[in-house]
Amino acid sequence: MPFTSAGRARFGASLAVAGLLVLAACGGGDDPPTIASDTPTPASAAGAPAPTSPGPPVTVVAVTMRGGSVVDGTSRQRATLNQPVTVRVTSDVADQVHVHGYDKRVDVSAGATGAVTFLANIPGVFEVEFEKSGKLLFTLDVR
Repeated sequence: MPFTSAGRARFGASLAVAGLLVLAACGGGDDPPTIASDTPTPASAAGAPAPTSPGPPVTVVAVTMRGGSVVDGTSRQRATLNQPVTVRVTSDVADQVHVHGYDKRVDVSAGATGAVTFLANIPGVFEVEFEKSGKLLFTLDVR
């Protein structure tokens, strides 16, 4: 059965719409546009991937132990719930730092620094101590 001129117009319009839909589906990739440049970026020059957006801020608690006593630092440190925390201890004696409640541990050699990082995802107040000597370094208040 031959098409009428109105039928051909509708058929042509349908083909045009279908073609646009196919082109739109093919061209909607997730790749960002590429811009050519003669000057390499520092990341591409080093062969490393470009940096991503920064993560959540890290709370760093640094303590120095000398002669069996805390030299610097305060007895109570605060951390934000669901944020990373780094506990960094420098000591003149060897021992093991233990973050109670999170059960995180790190050995510290005499005259060295030990550090442990964890996600503070448990609210409360927790002791951080030298495990072998039982010496309290500070309490960590997570809220």
